[in-house]
Amino acid sequence: MGTAGRPREFAKDIALEQALVLFWAKGYRSTSIQALSSAMDIDPKSLYAAFGSKEELYLSALDRYAATYDARIWGHMPPGQTPRERVCAVLERAARYLIRTDVTPGGCLITLAALAEETTDRISQIARGHRAYRLGLLRTWLRAAKEQGELRPSADIVDLSLLFFAGFNGITVQARDGANADELTAIANLLIAAWPGR
Repeated sequence: MGTAGRPREFAKDIALEQALVLFWAKGYRSTSIQALSSAMDIDPKSLYAAFGSKEELYLSALDRYAATYDARIWGHMPPGQTPRERVCAVLERAARYLIRTDVTPGGCLITLAALAEETTDRISQIARGHRAYRLGLLRTWLRAAKEQGELRPSADIVDLSLLFFAGFNGITVQARDGANADELTAIANLLIAAWPGR
């Protein structure tokens, strides 16, 4: 096998990345153990020994996605950014990072996992938890924006958070369908223009 001679943890990390990309491209149900085994360059027995089950492998891939690809959009905010700049950064980054490339499929694995009907109840629940965390971030930033005078006093935090979150999810779906960075940026700019300043 191609993984022979590599340190186990290093090989496992590489194999998990390959599984992540395959799940991202095909979804949970449509990805077979045989396809995973081939992509990860390990036999099915080693796959089960390392990850337990297909569901556990998917959840490990989802965690990896959240800590890497998703963090490029929702994390790593510079300390000096204002709350408004953070909301805008999420939309602008989504337009830039969610496009289809030669290496990764378009869209967001977390959004797709939460919306897909072919996943397990456990996967759907965990994916919804990730999405709830994102919505919570938006509400935290919007609340801070209101306190700091970046939003008009009458602005409704709940409604605005749902608007921007729906916009983010819309960018995700359009990216999955093959929209390019310019098209996604246009959507992001329209959402940013809806910001109800003072």
